Amino acid sequence: MAGFTSNLSAQKHDYTWLFSEQYIINNDWGEASILDFNSSPPAISAPDSVQMIFGGTNFTMSNAEGELIFYTNGCEIHNARHQLMENGDGINPGEVHDLHCDESQHSPGYTVPTQGALSLPKPGDNSTYFLFHIKKTYLPAPNSNISSLIQLLYTTIDSRANTEMGAVIEKNSILVDNTDNLIPLGEITAVKHANGQDWWIICPENQGNYYHKFLLTNEGVVEQSGQNIGTSIFRFTQGQSVFSPDGSKFAYILNDENEGIRLFDFDRETGLFSNPHFFPIPDDPGFQAGAAFSPSGQYLYASYNFELYQYDLWATDIEASRILIDTFDGYADPIPTHFANMQLGPDCRIYVFCSSCTTIHVIHNPDEGGTDCNFEQNAIQLPFGMRQFSNSIYPNYRLGPIDNPGEPCDPGIVNSSNTLLPAKGISLFPNPSSGEAIHLQTGWTEANTAEAILFNALGQPVWQRTLELFGGNANFQLGNLPEGWYQLSLRAEGEQNVIPLMIQR
Repeated sequence: MAGFTSNLSAQKHDYTWLFSEQYIINNDWGEASILDFNSSPPAISAPDSVQMIFGGTNFTMSNAEGELIFYTNGCEIHNARHQLMENGDGINPGEVHDLHCDESQHSPGYTVPTQGALSLPKPGDNSTYFLFHIKKTYLPAPNSNISSLIQLLYTTIDSRANTEMGAVIEKNSILVDNTDNLIPLGEITAVKHANGQDWWIICPENQGNYYHKFLLTNEGVVEQSGQNIGTSIFRFTQGQSVFSPDGSKFAYILNDENEGIRLFDFDRETGLFSNPHFFPIPDDPGFQAGAAFSPSGQYLYASYNFELYQYDLWATDIEASRILIDTFDGYADPIPTHFANMQLGPDCRIYVFCSSCTTIHVIHNPDEGGTDCNFEQNAIQLPFGMRQFSNSIYPNYRLGPIDNPGEPCDPGIVNSSNTLLPAKGISLFPNPSSGEAIHLQTGWTEANTAEAILFNALGQPVWQRTLELFGGNANFQLGNLPEGWYQLSLRAEGEQNVIPLMIQR
């Protein structure tokens, strides 16, 4: 990446990652976790004022300086003060919204599984943002509970309105409407135009081989000619779409047993795909799949539930270059932390997410071949978990014009297992435990007390105490709880940590 002019100084729209549990817990801790790349190392926190559940759809947007400005769960939009943005309700209106978006009933949020929302800054305007989002509808059959992703909408946000708390100025404008043919839409993504200012927005159809295309300019959203190319998709499934950091490659991975990876070249000037490849899934894919490119674009990583693979895109035979990097180690949190979708972070690491868990896997050196890429399972412990695949998937906001693409990330943001595992300094003995005579060791030697809440596998609080600490240690009992996995959340000295505990007799 040497020799390029850096675009990092003012394009930090992906520097704040927000996650949320499925259920709102009625206490003053909050239910959300934040991973903030504005500090070195990235900071993990548990804000207590988030009142939104991400049930699948999630997009968290920061301004060019990396400061949180808004986020959405596909139902409504909240601002940086964690309040409903002016006119930010009623996103994706309809029957599915009415069923899943009643926050007073602790509903789970909009349930588009992956890449159901995407936000881009308006070219030439640092205060206006476009939020693209996919709408679900139930199929027209008697008592049908089967839904399909049939509309692509967009909403426009003025981030400077209301003393920079923002306002929605237009919402739910239709870009794609497949109501008549009921062809489902796939995962939306975007990449900068060759001019380094405008944006290409790509939305695959999840049957056939058609790709919708739009261009976002300073005049607004303009529909472009779509394209049929590559291997067809024969039935609805899910996965991830992603561009390489320089925008020259596009990968689309799906998780069906007859599916795999579609890989194309992409022309940032014309918006045309070319040179299609299809790599079948090596084994049974399971329920989850994800893809990410290394910072240089040499390596493509593909996850299939239990396995993580690496492809060398500079090899003569790309499919033959495939290497198995690792297999799932069996850890449960309490749900098994399988490999799902992925995101190249601002720190040049690749983050591998799991479904409904509190840990994140990390590829620390993604531009190294084979196991030298340094993949670490469960590298990050979040204070609270994430529901399903409810993490934001970001494009490369730092991509420049074709003759000066810039750097996609900053390896100077320190990130290691030692700095991103706040729970490693905390231990419980015995674990598994019968629930009697549990000994807690922490590093909070200056604290007199720690607030503790135990959550069951459904995310429901089942036990809460203020523990007295002596030299950072405490002894306590849980009583006669049912056997199974639990999460013990602890707070003291301004820190929040979560540690898994198994009750077993």
